[in-house]
Amino acid sequence: MHEDALRRLLTMWVAAALAAASAALGVLVTHARAEGLTTALVPVALVAIGWLIASNRAVLVFAAFGLCLLAPLPVADPLPVHVGIQVYPSDLLVLLALVSWAAAWLLNPETARPSLPRAQVLGWPLVLFAAALLAAIIRGHERYGESLFSVPLRFLVYAGIAFAVCDLKLSDAYRWIVAVFYAGTVWQVGVAIYGYATGTSATNQIILSTGGERVLAGSTAMFMAGALLLALLNLETERSARKAALHLLMAALATFSLVSTFQRTTFAVASILVPLSLLVFRRVGLRTVAFLPLLAPFVVLAALLVPKADPSLLPTFADRVTASPSTDATARWRLEAYAAVWAQVRESPLTGAGFGLPVTFVSNDIRYNVAQDPHNQFLYLWAGGGLLLFGSFVLLLIVFLLEALARFRAATTEGRHLIFWVVSLWFVFVVNSLTGIILTQPSLLLVFWVLMLLPMTVRSEKRVATRPDRAPSAIARVVG
Repeated sequence: MHEDALRRLLTMWVAAALAAASAALGVLVTHARAEGLTTALVPVALVAIGWLIASNRAVLVFAAFGLCLLAPLPVADPLPVHVGIQVYPSDLLVLLALVSWAAAWLLNPETARPSLPRAQVLGWPLVLFAAALLAAIIRGHERYGESLFSVPLRFLVYAGIAFAVCDLKLSDAYRWIVAVFYAGTVWQVGVAIYGYATGTSATNQIILSTGGERVLAGSTAMFMAGALLLALLNLETERSARKAALHLLMAALATFSLVSTFQRTTFAVASILVPLSLLVFRRVGLRTVAFLPLLAPFVVLAALLVPKADPSLLPTFADRVTASPSTDATARWRLEAYAAVWAQVRESPLTGAGFGLPVTFVSNDIRYNVAQDPHNQFLYLWAGGGLLLFGSFVLLLIVFLLEALARFRAATTEGRHLIFWVVSLWFVFVVNSLTGIILTQPSLLLVFWVLMLLPMTVRSEKRVATRPDRAPSAIARVVG
């Protein structure tokens, strides 16, 4: 965009922002707080779109991670706005990506237009998934009055974050991911220490079925596993002893935060991924051993102080990882919830019952309503859209893995680090989706889609690596 045109555009939007903000202030003064907040968001969105057009939409990618890692307020709740549907912070990030990309494409000359997102997962696999998903959403709307714009539709709409990922360069992606995850690790350590000191928790799911209390949210465990792997990968190419010590410190802090979540599924996955990273990148293990003596005093100090600060930490962790599923009330609840949803699947295994059909069951004389999501998002999709939707979703995951593998084989060291980390964290999300509420949380679903699309930042001159880029995606074909 020409500088003069950009200046005029931003000036116009700033003026509109001030006018709308004044109107919003007047509404707030008259005590119509919800409407005032809704009006106030309009100028903020306009200014944000203008800034994104003038700079780089890729910041939205890191904002998706930051929502889950750094947000001081819960992002699982919708925003307090009244527009007929529930609006989440993650919805705004996707909307900003779509609108800012479209505006930049229209306002810039042809030679300066932003690139189109190109990835195999955005091609025919996404078309098949979209067809099955929309059919299930419409079926649920007609039969049960389920809202058309609800959690199921976000499974498709959030692919729109591709319009932010397509502007991202590999070096920028890796550098900023490290910065966000390291900052998030320090933040979560602070939250955990505060929780241990005050006896509070960062989540409303406090009581553990195996005894004890949770300090950090279970979803935080997934990101701390990602931070741990990221710190280990950074050791392979680090030449500075001081920075290597920083990476080891971050690995230790991420491990502490991971333990503070008491999230067993992530414990199990991390116990596989960490040795795998040492096997794939052999220098990581050698450098870890070489620099580990630098952290020995801190390890000894933590071993002495942590049990005194919270004597229940180690016993709770031990009980958490050694508990038998047969005596675990949560495990039994999940099995009963799976059975209740599976009964719905059996009634319509091919096309599904449609989203919105209530699922209730009784456990220990208590009636539960799991709304088709028995802490297993694969069963959730199968119940709502049948084998067609379930199969197309699995196909989407397989295509992602194949594309990531193709790019990994032809990538540089930095590209391999990014893809290994992306696939590892993606795997953590997938496994946790089998035992928890992950993909039906908008903020986590957005991160999942970011992970599915980040491999497109890894490019190579070799044709085998650029093959996914040669085939235009469904989004590219529609826009072009």
